[in-house]
Amino acid sequence: MTDYVAIVRGVLPNGRSWSTARHITSNQSESALLTTWDNAWTSAWNLMTTGLATVFTAATTITEFEVGTLNGSMRKVSKSINTASLAGTSAAVAGSQNTSIIVDWASAGTLRNQRGRQKLPAPAQDQVSDGVLLSTPATNIKTAMDSVATAVRADGSTYFVFPRYPTETGVPAYTKTILIGNALIRNQLGTETKRERKVAKTYT
Repeated sequence: MTDYVAIVRGVLPNGRSWSTARHITSNQSESALLTTWDNAWTSAWNLMTTGLATVFTAATTITEFEVGTLNGSMRKVSKSINTASLAGTSAAVAGSQNTSIIVDWASAGTLRNQRGRQKLPAPAQDQVSDGVLLSTPATNIKTAMDSVATAVRADGSTYFVFPRYPTETGVPAYTKTILIGNALIRNQLGTETKRERKVAKTYT
């Protein structure tokens, strides 16, 4: 089994980039896992009237899929990339680009470093009310993210998380914890302070 990092990259309506990733252990080659990852996300994005595309405006896009091979220190030693051209389909106004959709993944463990989290771009304004996802888009996001996980896990591959440094609870660095079950979509949107740091400050 080989450890990989699988990444999705795209562009937000304001022109800034976004990305989300999962660490995966797999028997597949780097190129084969890239094909699985690409196909899974493309399918989840384009799922008829319930795909991820319905949650975002046309200016929110996916432009690239990447799978990188990791060494024992979880550092990337090689990578393969597919370009993409996927856009949202909501006709509504884009939501605040400093917010995000939070997707959590559980494991059999109970420690903080034994849970997975990834973030998706801000949804269109018609998908939320007072900063909370409406029930239909929340369900659609869950279905889409579960479909990606199902496709990746179909051959025995697994999502995993790890700490980069020893934890206060005594877990050694790089200890892998397998993520199990389905995606948990947080109803409340998250705040993206890191995105704001990337914006050049202007003065009058």
